[in-house]
Amino acid sequence: MKLPFLKKKEEKKEVVFQNVKSQQGFTLENQDRKVTDFRDVDIEDYLADMFVTPDQFVILTAPEPQYKIRYVQACTHDGEIEVELGIEEEGTRLHYKMCSEEECCRIFLEFYDNTFLPEMAEYKPVEF
Repeated sequence: MKLPFLKKKEEKKEVVFQNVKSQQGFTLENQDRKVTDFRDVDIEDYLADMFVTPDQFVILTAPEPQYKIRYVQACTHDGEIEVELGIEEEGTRLHYKMCSEEECCRIFLEFYDNTFLPEMAEYKPVEF
């Protein structure tokens, strides 16, 4: 017998986003600004600000996908750092993992240098 006042838990689903258009060079952004002329030290500064300020995010977008990764983005949740990869395959899907400040910086800088090859088994699909 089903009780009428008990609702089935909503199932979360992986969402497919539209692919990002090709662009000239990388873009680096947070909630305050978006820049196209920057260096690796600027990426480190954006991340350092995110690590200490609540409700911050950082997104680094490549001109074209690198090993199917179009962008990396990070934010903090209750003192933990979540890094998400925008994987382009018939749309863009997000995959995430929790990591340290050091690993987050390494991921962003390797992505910027086109040397980032993630172990996808460490990442889980983002569900909404």
